[in-house]
Amino acid sequence: MSLLSMPFLVTNLGGEMIFILEQRLHAQNIPKEKSNKVLQDVSRAMFSQKFINELTKPQEIYSSSATREIFDRLAHSSIMRLSESSMDKLYDLMTMGFKHQIVTCTHPRELIEVTLNHLESIRASVESNAQTVELVDGAIAQVVKLCSEISNSEFAQIRQSLAKFFQVKRIKVSLFLQDGIQSADGTIVIPKGGPLVNDETVEAPGTIRYYDDSGAVSSTETFSYALADCVGARLTGDPFDKNTRDSKLGKNIYTVDRTKKREAAKAAAKPAASTATTTSAKKMKENKGSAVSELKSLRDMISAAPADNPFKITNLFGGEGDADAGPNTHNIVISKITREEMLVTNAALVDVMKSMDVGDSQS
Repeated sequence: MSLLSMPFLVTNLGGEMIFILEQRLHAQNIPKEKSNKVLQDVSRAMFSQKFINELTKPQEIYSSSATREIFDRLAHSSIMRLSESSMDKLYDLMTMGFKHQIVTCTHPRELIEVTLNHLESIRASVESNAQTVELVDGAIAQVVKLCSEISNSEFAQIRQSLAKFFQVKRIKVSLFLQDGIQSADGTIVIPKGGPLVNDETVEAPGTIRYYDDSGAVSSTETFSYALADCVGARLTGDPFDKNTRDSKLGKNIYTVDRTKKREAAKAAAKPAASTATTTSAKKMKENKGSAVSELKSLRDMISAAPADNPFKITNLFGGEGDADAGPNTHNIVISKITREEMLVTNAALVDVMKSMDVGDSQS
């Protein structure tokens, strides 16, 4: 497993969190001034220099419980307070959004584009605050530096680590079901075929080369296969250039007004017999020793929540939300980890943790 998975896990999940919060705060009619402050506060906490510096150090990927706790702290680093139910749904949407991107990447190096798309979209969401923009720009620079030093094989290991992290997550999301990117059983739909990535080492299938003892090609033959017509032309964009980047994964999918689309889909839908689908609730098996040893390191580097004018949202996903999580769409039970189970092992962060602890006042 790769020791460089954490920056990709946290920054991409963080991007999904910002997208969802932005959409849901608007849907809840939260005043724009407060909404902007929430997004800016959360972004500042997520991209603080100390946090990003520690995040980009080689380390084992965190457990799901430990990662969830990081985002609990991030979500409450602003004046906003979410109920436990809203935080559960928010985290589930974040994980399913990034899982879709991981699964549908055509090449491990597409993670570069996914990550930069997230970061640049966040930058656009907070562009009215120069301090926050500076922090996001610093995070982008560190990610670009990190990605430029990672080989294709290392990216393959990172993708494998992330896929393992998400493998037990199978939460049905109405938006994904409507868009056809998720099946009724919660699995992600992988499209057939696609273009070749902009990498000379990647070739279209269909060629067999034979080599002699000296390593030179002695003969070549081709063969046909069923999906040959699904292979597109080679991409030409630069993953580091937002103007020529090919991948759309990692961009905000919650900004489109889907009301008319939903109404049209309902009008066109034919009555169908209801099918009882029984999904066994799988409690995630967390190694408590692992969770105890890792949880405080990054979590406690997150700045304390501002004390001025806090507001609480009991149901972030109430009303006509795109991301409903009703009884037929929310099928996984997330195991909880108590604060007593969280101990520090990263000695270098102990002092920072003490100064950053936000206490037990979160909702």
